[in-house]
Amino acid sequence: MIAYWTAAAGLLVLILVHLTAGEKEVVRPLLASREFKDDVKYVLFLCWHLVTLVMAGAAAGYIAAAMSNGWRDFALAGTILIALLAVWSFTVVIWKRQRHRDMPQWIAFAAVALLGLAGHVTT
Repeated sequence: MIAYWTAAAGLLVLILVHLTAGEKEVVRPLLASREFKDDVKYVLFLCWHLVTLVMAGAAAGYIAAAMSNGWRDFALAGTILIALLAVWSFTVVIWKRQRHRDMPQWIAFAAVALLGLAGHVTT
């Protein structure tokens, strides 16, 4: 149960960072950019917030599973989604030859996925 609570807390912190620092560093410059057409900017904006919703849904699954074993399948689904975000984030860093310090999201997603997995195997 503690792993689920910890995973949920980690995601809530990530959501806070995503919506504050990320909004300032990524979203505002993107939306102000004149290099992209509006439809491209808004698709990227949509994708940004889809990640927010995935994190919020996974956090809700972890919280529910921490409170009742009947919700473990939802926590497992959240763990799989967060693990996929970790894998894809890492893949993009390698594929596009980015620096890990500039795109460290995969580390946070991997840590949360491992906590979710720990919650699933220990309850």
